[in-house]
Amino acid sequence: MNAFRLPLLLAAVLLAGCAANAVAPVDSADACKPETDRLNAQLAAEIAERQRISRAANRREAALRRQLDALKSIERNILEREDRVRTEAR
Repeated sequence: MNAFRLPLLLAAVLLAGCAANAVAPVDSADACKPETDRLNAQLAAEIAERQRISRAANRREAALRRQLDALKSIERNILEREDRVRTEAR
């Protein structure tokens, strides 16, 4: 199952179960409080984990970009040096 659909499915199941168990419409908000609190905690944990993964991926991407830039710089220096050597050899 798609990881992005799981929280939505979880929310629907919890709230549907809560609504079915509610005795009266007035009491339904209070009756659903434990389920909604649990859902909020689960969603907060999932959001925090996704943000952590995203930050780690961004750090990794930045490190790879720096490495690529460094390699390009080294390549340019080598090509310039080879060009100077060829020019001096003529």
